[in-house]
Amino acid sequence: MEDYILMAAMYPTMTSGKVDKFLVKPGDKVVKGMAVAEIISEGYFTLLSEVDGNISEIYVSEGEYVEVDSVLMEITLKEGEGEEA
Repeated sequence: MEDYILMAAMYPTMTSGKVDKFLVKPGDKVVKGMAVAEIISEGYFTLLSEVDGNISEIYVSEGEYVEVDSVLMEITLKEGEGEEA
């Protein structure tokens, strides 16, 4: 099963942000709360993963401006993650 890491709104009026640096690459394991990217938008922010899994693909480039709620990367979830009880 897959999930996605989206560009999060780091403050209420944020509409986009610049991906300054990815802290992970495809194949890397991530855990919930792990820093996955550094974002610039009226400040410098760290984007955190909300799930455990492995980075499958990154869809944008460093230096690219991305709108809030746009997909940044895909994560293959650990077995059992993301399933409804």
